[in-house]
Amino acid sequence: MKVTIVGMWNSFPNGTEPTSGYLLEKDGVRILLDAGSGIAGGIQKYIGIHDLDYIILSHYHHDHAGDAEAFMLARRVARQLKRVDRNLKIYGPESGAAAKTIRRMKYTTFLPVKAHKAYTIGPFRFEFHRNEHSVETYAIRVTDNDGAVCVYTSDTCYRGSLVRFSFGADLLLVDSKLYEGFDGKVEGHMNAEEAGRLASKADVQQAVLTNLPHHGEREVLLDSAKQHPVGKVMLAEAGMTFEI
Repeated sequence: MKVTIVGMWNSFPNGTEPTSGYLLEKDGVRILLDAGSGIAGGIQKYIGIHDLDYIILSHYHHDHAGDAEAFMLARRVARQLKRVDRNLKIYGPESGAAAKTIRRMKYTTFLPVKAHKAYTIGPFRFEFHRNEHSVETYAIRVTDNDGAVCVYTSDTCYRGSLVRFSFGADLLLVDSKLYEGFDGKVEGHMNAEEAGRLASKADVQQAVLTNLPHHGEREVLLDSAKQHPVGKVMLAEAGMTFEI
């Protein structure tokens, strides 16, 4: 599978670089993990907005789902103009006002996700892990039909169950909002040391620190993560691609 980081900032876009959004592609199937602020514009650097038929939302905080409505409106216009004949399919948590909005939108089909339930879309199999965060939130494990695995933690504090969920991944996109020394459990996020610990214990091939903060010297995040024996570890950048 091909994984493109469309955006990876925490809270709000950094200039023209969006918040969270990760594009998966294989065999002509394109799926977006999260649709944060700025993603509807950012994705058009890589594909047409009407070429995307599936979005999976980890939760409904604005930096992960703020542009979902933009995608839904784009699909409504495209259907009305008869440019496409397919509904936009959005998978996400069942709780929250945003889920009700998605359900009501014409030309969009809402499919609720649950932990311990697998979903297959084209060459991809999706599994979900309930995170510890301030709202219903899921980490997402994606396995393609050749056995390649990408895990996206989304927002969560460190949990031992995430090690099992992420184990053996070829690519781990891991929440690293906080610098070492901050208590991630209070905010429902991981600090960079915990992100590195997760990558090490899960024995992943490469880890990418995402959900990045706007303040501080971000290279320090890498130093903290690398305290643990890990393979490749790097900071996420908009436009970065991986073939796994």
